[in-house]
Amino acid sequence: MSARTPATQLGLADALRARATGLGSWGMVLRIAVATTASYLVSSRVSGSELPIFAPITTLMVVQASPFSTLGMTAQRVLGTGLGVAVATVYVSFVPVAAWSVFLAILVSLVVARLVPVGLAGQLQIPLATVFVLALGAGDLAVDLWRVADVALGGLIGVIAVFLAPPRPRIAEARAALDSFAVDVVALLRLMAEEIGGHEGALSPDVRHGFVGTSRALRHRTGSSLDAMATAVESVRFNPRARRVGADLDLLDQRVTWLTRLSIQSRSLSGAVDRLYDRGGLPPALPPDALAPLLRALAALVESVDRDGVDDDAHVLDEKLEGDLRLAVETATRTLSVTEALDSLSVIGRLDHLREIAWGGPLPADDIDDSLEDGLDEPDPAATPTTTDRVRRILTRH
Repeated sequence: MSARTPATQLGLADALRARATGLGSWGMVLRIAVATTASYLVSSRVSGSELPIFAPITTLMVVQASPFSTLGMTAQRVLGTGLGVAVATVYVSFVPVAAWSVFLAILVSLVVARLVPVGLAGQLQIPLATVFVLALGAGDLAVDLWRVADVALGGLIGVIAVFLAPPRPRIAEARAALDSFAVDVVALLRLMAEEIGGHEGALSPDVRHGFVGTSRALRHRTGSSLDAMATAVESVRFNPRARRVGADLDLLDQRVTWLTRLSIQSRSLSGAVDRLYDRGGLPPALPPDALAPLLRALAALVESVDRDGVDDDAHVLDEKLEGDLRLAVETATRTLSVTEALDSLSVIGRLDHLREIAWGGPLPADDIDDSLEDGLDEPDPAATPTTTDRVRRILTRH
């Protein structure tokens, strides 16, 4: 499921691909223990199986941190177990249980599981059910049907347990993840400003600036923030406790999109700065002591917009940075031609692009280009302004 899928649009296909989220809080541990015990007690009284273990095992595995993911895991388990039990029951009825037949059964069940369009948990349920049936041996039709019924019973009890005491929506966790995300984006910009021009000699070609490591870590921060948003979206779907969090979720969704765009472009800028500064050969047309204030000003703008929105203070910061970028273009081309200053102008253009994103603030999802909102696809070259285009726009602004 995409982190940007609205909670109201999560459907059966998303549920069948839902992933297990781990044990999480102590409350979830207690909920699983109580639900599994209840499943064991109920199945031991109503099941027609000689060994009614499928119900509590299913409950143990399906209870998740949200109603949506619990429903999804239940659907996966019931589907996977049903297929596994049905096929394995027919198999053991005609084939003796031996090492070769066990290997063949597990191999076939894994091949079948790989073809079923569900999550890993549901796929593994097929070979797991096969192993249990092989261990328990063949039974009559009633026993075989009860094995599947026990799985459905265990899943039902798990769902009831989640809806009787629904967990709180994971909005606070998503907000905390985005707070850290914003701090890391700002930190990268400031680290670049601090490091460039601070080395005693030129860096060798195989040595990177220290901020490159921060840039690479920011990629993982982007992924974890999107995961936190996906968890928040799942936690809202079908949750009786989530009736008033829709607006908060929309704002967080807009914020993660904005921060993702900033992260992508900041990482791109860090690569350009790393290649250009503190290297041998001709110094860049825009010296480090001219670039560093621009980076700090950009960091201040991002911080201000993220904290207070696009207010008067952010407007002042944006106007000043816009003017400073214009002066930076003039500085870079004062003694050199545009061609000779192209690398520095490219850095200035990237800074201006980041300024525009920062000043725009978080926007609704429909206003964001898909190639930038998820960071998975390359921007369309035809729609991406070139360095020349950006420099021309900087110089022609009033």
